[in-house]
Amino acid sequence: MKLKSLEISGFKSFADKTKIEFMPGMTGIVGPNGSGKSNIIEAIRWVMGEQSAKGLRGDKMQDVIFGGTSKRSPLNRAEVSIVFDNSDHYLKTDWSEIRLTRRLYRSGESNYQINGQDVRLRDILELFMDSGLGRESFSIISQGRVEAIFNSKPEDRRAIIEEVAGVFKYKTNKERAERELRQTQDNLDRVQDIMAEIGGRVEPLAQQSALAQDYLAEKAQYDRLEKSRLVIEIADNREAKQGVDARVRILENVVKKHETAVAGQTERLQTLKQERTALELKRDELQQKLVQYAQAKERLQGLQNVNAERDQNRTATVQEVSSQLEAVTTNLTATVAELATKQTELAEQAQAVENVNAEVAELTGQTVAERVAQLRKTLQQEQNNYVELLQRQASLHNEKQNLERNAQQSSQAQVGLTQRLATAQARLAESATELADLEAQLATAKETQTTRTKEFDTVTAEYKQAKTAEQKVRQAWYDGLGLTKQAQARLESLQNMGNEYTGFYQGVRNLMKHKANFPGIEGVVAELISVPTNYNKAIETALGAALQQVVVDNEQTAKNAVKFLTQQRLGRVTFLPRNVIKARSLGDNQVQAIQGLTGYVGVASSLVKVEAKYSTIVESLLGTVVIADNLDNATAIARVGQHRFRIVTLDGQVINPGGSITGGAQRNDQNGLLSQKAEIEKLQTAVKTMEAELLTQEQQVRDLTNKLETLTEDGSQLREVVAQANEHVQVLTSQCKLASTSHEQLARQVQALQYEQGHANDSASDYEKEVAQNVADTQQVAQDLLASQAKSTTLETQIDELSENQSAIAEQIQTKREWLAAKRATYNALASQVNQLKQQVSQLERQKDTLAERLELLTANVDDLYTASQNAQADLVKTTAAYEAAQIQTSEVREKLLKLNTVITSQEDESTKLATLQRESLQEMNDLRAQQARLATLLDQAMNQLNENYALSLVEARAEVADMDMPVEEIRVQLKLIKRGLDEIGDVNIGAIEEYQEVKTRFDFLTNQQADLVAARTNLYATMNEMDEEVQKRFKFTFDEIAAQFSIVFTKMFGGGQAELTLTDPEHLLTSGIDIMAQPPGKKFQQMSLLSGGEKALTAITLLFSILAVRPVPFAILDETEAALDDANVTRFAEYLHTFQDDTQFIVITHRKGTMVNADVLYGITMQESGVSKMVSVNLTDLD
Repeated sequence: MKLKSLEISGFKSFADKTKIEFMPGMTGIVGPNGSGKSNIIEAIRWVMGEQSAKGLRGDKMQDVIFGGTSKRSPLNRAEVSIVFDNSDHYLKTDWSEIRLTRRLYRSGESNYQINGQDVRLRDILELFMDSGLGRESFSIISQGRVEAIFNSKPEDRRAIIEEVAGVFKYKTNKERAERELRQTQDNLDRVQDIMAEIGGRVEPLAQQSALAQDYLAEKAQYDRLEKSRLVIEIADNREAKQGVDARVRILENVVKKHETAVAGQTERLQTLKQERTALELKRDELQQKLVQYAQAKERLQGLQNVNAERDQNRTATVQEVSSQLEAVTTNLTATVAELATKQTELAEQAQAVENVNAEVAELTGQTVAERVAQLRKTLQQEQNNYVELLQRQASLHNEKQNLERNAQQSSQAQVGLTQRLATAQARLAESATELADLEAQLATAKETQTTRTKEFDTVTAEYKQAKTAEQKVRQAWYDGLGLTKQAQARLESLQNMGNEYTGFYQGVRNLMKHKANFPGIEGVVAELISVPTNYNKAIETALGAALQQVVVDNEQTAKNAVKFLTQQRLGRVTFLPRNVIKARSLGDNQVQAIQGLTGYVGVASSLVKVEAKYSTIVESLLGTVVIADNLDNATAIARVGQHRFRIVTLDGQVINPGGSITGGAQRNDQNGLLSQKAEIEKLQTAVKTMEAELLTQEQQVRDLTNKLETLTEDGSQLREVVAQANEHVQVLTSQCKLASTSHEQLARQVQALQYEQGHANDSASDYEKEVAQNVADTQQVAQDLLASQAKSTTLETQIDELSENQSAIAEQIQTKREWLAAKRATYNALASQVNQLKQQVSQLERQKDTLAERLELLTANVDDLYTASQNAQADLVKTTAAYEAAQIQTSEVREKLLKLNTVITSQEDESTKLATLQRESLQEMNDLRAQQARLATLLDQAMNQLNENYALSLVEARAEVADMDMPVEEIRVQLKLIKRGLDEIGDVNIGAIEEYQEVKTRFDFLTNQQADLVAARTNLYATMNEMDEEVQKRFKFTFDEIAAQFSIVFTKMFGGGQAELTLTDPEHLLTSGIDIMAQPPGKKFQQMSLLSGGEKALTAITLLFSILAVRPVPFAILDETEAALDDANVTRFAEYLHTFQDDTQFIVITHRKGTMVNADVLYGITMQESGVSKMVSVNLTDLD
């Protein structure tokens, strides 16, 4: 087999995929320190299964993954593959070529492959087993391993020979055999201890078993009769119970019918009350509508009155304005006609004046000087101005008269408006006061309404809460009454059973019935002791039949009672005379030994409460019984106590003295005497509590009923108060709305009058301003007239002076001029009249427009007022009809309410009758249930006796006694006779039968086990001897071969001298160490430890070569093995490697020139990139 190649990717410094081809002979791997040469060896060890991260110079296995450099990122995976040529099938497999691959990811996930198939690490290790190859074999030799040879102790050095000899598997087998031998011896010791413990119990248990079997035979007959009796009694009680059950079912149906009837009646009553509530709401709604309709009628009637008054005022105003408008229109028409006439006359006068002026101009001719013409022209202009001033004066005079007349008319109208406005304002003030009073009353009424409504809502809510609480309490009382009856029936049944000693043995029952005849009888043990509930089961089990033993004051009482029972043949009883019973207890040492153990509860007698005079009785019965919490802890306590006392667990399991265990459970395990007594006490407390709760609930029902009556009365009163408050609020709201409407109308009327007054005031102001302006204008015109007249006189004088020579013409001209002056005066008067008439027309037109606008406004208001009046009249008719309809509906609703209240009263009486019937039926049913409970208790007792005593159901018991045809009285007689016989036998250990079988079977089994263990021990000793012999034989044979070869190789390696391997203790080949004695040339024969460093290294290498000579391997990897040698020895080392080349392929990591020279193939490792190893070619000639 040869090593063909190695592929490395991401392993340590080999970041890139690198493949190394290995040729036959010696392959050298060289490179500077730190370049990654040793990583190749570690890659080979890793792929061959190395599991130690420290062995690979790391802290954790993920450290072998390339960790990155300053220029490269870390890789996520390391992968190494190695390929072997297995054509000679050196490895025991069919493959001629084997490729091993190992991958590791940073997540920790890894996998192995052989020829591409996933395998386990175990498969890799098994592949190389016994092949001389592997990660720890001599196929991989490092410098450290060479140093370990000469630094190890002789005893540690023998491991080298053992590894070559292949004895590790024998030593491993021997170690396994030694472990098995120790285990076998331990088992044998335990078996012998147990046999010694139980061997002495076999015979006593055999005797107890025989006695118990006799007892069981009698007991079986007794049990058969007892089962028959119980079956008969169960049948009788069941038949009686069935009759009661039938009656209960009938009553349940009756109660359900009553409940259904009550529920139906309640539902009907609720429906009627809801209907009544609906009618009451409807009645209230109708009453509210009546109030609203009445308010609406009042409001509409008031609105009609206001409209009538407004219409009356409007009519007077329209008449007044119409008269004024008619007068103004007439005056305007006359003035316009007069103006037209005057304008015609003025035009005619103007034409005549123009004609005369032309004539005057002709007369004047060339004789009038330009100065005279100029003066005359100026005079003419001044005269024209004077005429215009006269016309202006006349116009102002006429305008003044018109203004005074209009002012007088406006003043008269203003006085009327002032009076009307004062009246309207007074009425508005009264309306505001009335509205404020009504609003205040409404606010007060609303507050009262809110307060009363809240009070009514509070009372209603309290009523609902009280009603719900009353129903809950009443139902709770019904439920509690039923439960109390059941509990009382159960308590009465149990007390009757206790008084009659039901469940006790016949002898005890009969004796206690005649207890009055024996004053010394103090009671049954079960009656005299008090046990905490959590210890009931344990104490019942511990006492067993002793619970029914009778405590008496002395022996004489006991004898008298025995005599009585014997004479009357009433059964057997065990008596406990207080004067002779002695206490029994555990020793202090025993208690101290167990009281600190886990699960220890206490000694049974300390857990029971009893009067002081009965303490001795309790100590006698329970003083040697220990209570534990569970069976596991009880078993441990029993071992500590050496099975000398009885232990009972809280759930009733028993460990008897001697170690037998009695345990298990019945189907119904709750009706023992103590449990029955505890149930009576519990029921007594519960019944008292229930009765107290019933009294409390009854009082609560009464209190809640009284509260409901009070709340109902308060609610009725508050309902009326709220209705009155609502009605009052509605009336005041209507009145407020009516008053508000009236107030708004009056406000609008005042506003309109104020507008008219303002307009009148504005007109009066305008008249005053116009009069003042007229006066000023008149004065100015008068001044202008005087000035014009003076100027005209001056001009005429000048003209006269200039015209003396033309007197004739002047006279003619003067005549024309006088005529012109007269015409001009007439013209001016006409012009003044025209201007005055124009002003009058303009003034009259303004008055006419004002009056027309006012009349139009009044006419429009007439239409609005008429429409409003018509609408109000229609609304009043509708409201009146609705009011009358609401009155009819209200009467109908009130009649329905009266009838409905009568029906509700009748239904409430019916509900009371049904509730009474329901209570009576429920009471009868509760009584029957109490009887039912008593019968059920008797049945349960009988069934529980079958279950507890015989673990049988009724069907099973009936089947067992089906063949018995014996009257119940005869059965009771037979039971008495058999019971007497059983009592004579006395107490027996029933468990002894099973215990004997178990102990006997176990003893026989242990005897066989002992024999098997002795035989196994003998076989193991023989196996160990065989392993030792094989190890010694292989070790001696291999040692001799290596020692002979070592002497030969030493001479060759050192060029002379001698050496040998010796055993430190030849007599004990299994433990002997190995010494190395050597004598290099020129030195004495001495131990290797005394040689120089180089000599020791060469000697160790010699030993390794000797091993390879004895047991050649297909390949060997040498990691700087020759590092400690000098150059001469390095050359000798390298040359000697060639002697193994026929059988072994060498991969040598070196930096020594002598080794490199002798290599057949040479690879170089360098780090051209920092932190990353690369394979480079090496020129061997460069090494020379």
